[in-house]
Amino acid sequence: MKKRTILVIGPVSPQASDMAIAKNLMFLEDHYQLDYLDSLVIMNDESKEAYYEWWKSYLEDRLHCYDAFMGFSFGGVILQQSFTLFESVKKSIILFSTPSFADVSLHAKLGKVVSLCEKNQLDEALKALYQDVFLSTDHPSFDFTDLDRDVAAERLIFGLNRVLETDSRPILKKNPVEHLHLIGECSQLVNEKNVMTPKTGCLMGVPMAGMRVLQDNPGFCQRVILERLSRDLG
Repeated sequence: MKKRTILVIGPVSPQASDMAIAKNLMFLEDHYQLDYLDSLVIMNDESKEAYYEWWKSYLEDRLHCYDAFMGFSFGGVILQQSFTLFESVKKSIILFSTPSFADVSLHAKLGKVVSLCEKNQLDEALKALYQDVFLSTDHPSFDFTDLDRDVAAERLIFGLNRVLETDSRPILKKNPVEHLHLIGECSQLVNEKNVMTPKTGCLMGVPMAGMRVLQDNPGFCQRVILERLSRDLG
């Protein structure tokens, strides 16, 4: 039996190979074919509107190839900005830790990361970012020695600025596309203060989880994701 196909668009990351989410989605591989896409596959100086038009065109050309779409953080923002594509085409859509807009707190936290990158303080920028990404109970050790520092800084500046300047609320109000959105109940970045509850679909808080909902509470997330895909795709 042919596997159903899922396109996964990742979050902002310092390097294109940073697809740690692939490891956390391995539980789907017995029944689904997953393709992973770097959310920063294109970085240019075009306007915000032109940038998201490029993404809409890119995804429209591939709609027939996939049964489901998943977006993590900025990857989810890209999907939200493309919701007009899904009004007449039934697809399963799952978002993870995706802001609908940047509130004051998110502006302050991500703005600090961008500022540090612009001052060539990449290590401090990544530590500031991960301090809010990881749960306060986690104590990760960081090794940034293998990074291409110029590329990493460029990716963070571009991606985080796009997050901060994007307000998806008008699209979410106008295009009520059904989707599931998982956010961590303990998240310091994306939470109910900067996420709209979908008119059609479900916003679900993941207990004992921060931004990394799949890593922080895999049992809860795996069950919910499998149930959703089974319902939508059969």
